[in-house]
Amino acid sequence: MALSIAFICCGDAAVAADDALPSGQVEFADQFADAPAAAPEEAEPSFWSTFTWSGYLKNETAYRYHEPRSITKSRNIAYLSVQKNVSEKMNFNFSGWTYYDMAYDLFNYDTIAGRDSRDAEEPLIFRERLQEQKDSNRADIREFYVDWTLDGLDLRVGKQYIIWGVLEGVRVVDELNPMDFRELILADLLDYRISLWSVKSDFFLENGNIQLVFIPDVKFHKAAPRGSEWELLQDVCIDQPEEIICQERKPSSWRLQDSEYGIRYETTVNDVEWSLSYLYTWDDFPVIFRAVPTQAELICREGVEDNLPNCVYPAFFPTATRLHMYGTTAVRQFGRYILKGEIAYVTGKFFGIRNTTDLDNNKFVDHDGALMRDHFRWALGVEFNVGGFDIAPGITQWVINNHEPMFLQDRYDSTLTLFVRKEMPQQAAVFQMLIIDLVNMRELLVKPKVTFQIDDRFQLGAGVDLFFGLKSDFGNRTTASGATSFDPGVARAQFIGNFHDNDRVYLEFKYSF
Repeated sequence: MALSIAFICCGDAAVAADDALPSGQVEFADQFADAPAAAPEEAEPSFWSTFTWSGYLKNETAYRYHEPRSITKSRNIAYLSVQKNVSEKMNFNFSGWTYYDMAYDLFNYDTIAGRDSRDAEEPLIFRERLQEQKDSNRADIREFYVDWTLDGLDLRVGKQYIIWGVLEGVRVVDELNPMDFRELILADLLDYRISLWSVKSDFFLENGNIQLVFIPDVKFHKAAPRGSEWELLQDVCIDQPEEIICQERKPSSWRLQDSEYGIRYETTVNDVEWSLSYLYTWDDFPVIFRAVPTQAELICREGVEDNLPNCVYPAFFPTATRLHMYGTTAVRQFGRYILKGEIAYVTGKFFGIRNTTDLDNNKFVDHDGALMRDHFRWALGVEFNVGGFDIAPGITQWVINNHEPMFLQDRYDSTLTLFVRKEMPQQAAVFQMLIIDLVNMRELLVKPKVTFQIDDRFQLGAGVDLFFGLKSDFGNRTTASGATSFDPGVARAQFIGNFHDNDRVYLEFKYSF
């Protein structure tokens, strides 16, 4: 109302002023009567207003319902993503997160880790030597890169993910980014990848494009914190007694001779999306070369060395080795079915052999515990929709050339996967389930989950993680007198089965902005 009165007032005053002006001045004023008012000068945008911001706040809480029952995770996460158009041909991207797990403040560490239950068959000294490393108080840069768009060329420089595979959750040709096993393989796909400082360039041709990759940032798979409920694939040199020799051999980051290189060509032929690739990389799992006696009575054991005059201590030499990977992928749609495939031929890979292998009768494991063999990897999957369910079964297999009976890994090592997704619009919910079956190891992981979209920003998720299979057996035994023994003949390496006591339910609360 006040604004309207002001305009009426000013209009009447203008009419009165016109009547009071001399005729010449009135004519001069009339020349500008219909002229538009000068537009106010727009303020220049501030530096921060040119950025695009997004992110989320999230809580992940998990409860293990096997003994010792406990809330094993109450992780609070803050994630931020920032983009800025520096110019028409240059974009800046950043994403990072920080998180803190309150479970360690609320519950005893040994209860969360489940040590007493998990290590009931291990000697007490082994449990006492475990460190209390927590997956908490972390802040990481997830991505930090700049994109340049030039004539026929896209260039990305910085910390990034580079994905070559076409099957989600399957690593056949996709070995560029190592994995973070802090929570085994339960995290989302991008969350368990480790980003690397890299240079990626895409050259666009008439019938396809060529991608060149240069990675000077050398990193390897990251194991779960030692002593945690997900402890596996640890560095064997940590916490070893002084008597045991253990020497690591790893490359250094930011040295040209230790960098990784790759090239990939993509094209479409007869409605098939093809790719051919080559990657010169490091094996993200070190080869555990070892000098280990094949007979238990030769191994020195604490407190009984005097009774074993010929005893020897084992020695370990974890070594990073180079791989050459030649790969191809293909994607083809047949009606409502999408068929996807990947094949890789890998040279330079070492495979572990059994601790009882002693063909030369020198009472030590042959070939320092590992042999090099070429191998094939292949994967095949199909995606389709039935009754509103998106279904994606798949199979992955490794095939070792010139396989030896002494190998720990079978010649044909197969994995079956099944992913199911169902949208439920009436409930504003999405159901999904992932099943991974490690056929040779007889292990199974089942992950059903339901996510409810409460509003545009708030999500609520609930799920279950179920593990099936046997635990690894390292041959450690405790006698009635409390002495420690080792039997290499019963050693057995497992993966998912190690955690069959870690079945859990979980809730996720996520607020996006």
